[in-house]
Amino acid sequence: MKKLFFFTFLLIAALFVHAEDAAESKETDLDKVSPQEFLQVVRDPLRTDAWGEITGRITYSNADSALRKGVIRVRVTFSKTSMHAQIVLNDKNVYAMEQKNPTDGKKATVTLDLPEKEEKPGLFDFGIEPEDLTFAFIYWDFIEEMPRSESRQRDCRVMKLADPTGKGGHVLVWFNTKYGFPLEARWFEKGALSPWRTLQLKGAKKHANGLWFVKEMRLEGADKKWKTQVKFDHAEINSVGD
Repeated sequence: MKKLFFFTFLLIAALFVHAEDAAESKETDLDKVSPQEFLQVVRDPLRTDAWGEITGRITYSNADSALRKGVIRVRVTFSKTSMHAQIVLNDKNVYAMEQKNPTDGKKATVTLDLPEKEEKPGLFDFGIEPEDLTFAFIYWDFIEEMPRSESRQRDCRVMKLADPTGKGGHVLVWFNTKYGFPLEARWFEKGALSPWRTLQLKGAKKHANGLWFVKEMRLEGADKKWKTQVKFDHAEINSVGD
């Protein structure tokens, strides 16, 4: 089993589909609460069991290699304490992922089962290095709240979170002030003033049943030499019993 972070990108819609409902149920104004309370709300997984299927396309471009393309299919079930997913790449490679979200204050963890015989290109050939990505960034340790800023013309609260592995790096995350939805993230190595990689989440769409779905994700190296883009064509996410 290997710990991995990238798959949280693919399933981040599942983690946040009820962010708005969580805020409303707690009568919380996310614009005014303390940063600790804010993070508690946006980290809160689904309050009810749910399941979903997501399909999309992934493209990796690198100045030093040929363009890579793939098709991704994700099947996921999640609850307040855990998430289980099956990720299928190009109808060949099957990855099994589990994320545990403890309710006792302990850190969330992500584990991944790799295919026994992974056919090229695998997911890591799309610019992802598993040894660099260990925990979902929203669950990293809180350091401080930075001055508020905008991301794509939306007001955001910016949180500085520390790498829980002790390597010394940190991430800055732009959260939508109203809903708590993450719009942008930048990772910094220890002592660095500039990020080594960035993430943008685009096209968040609210379904009729109140669930959210992210249509596009972009990862990019700070040197602009590589870029990974995920575009989701279809998403079906429902509460159990719907």
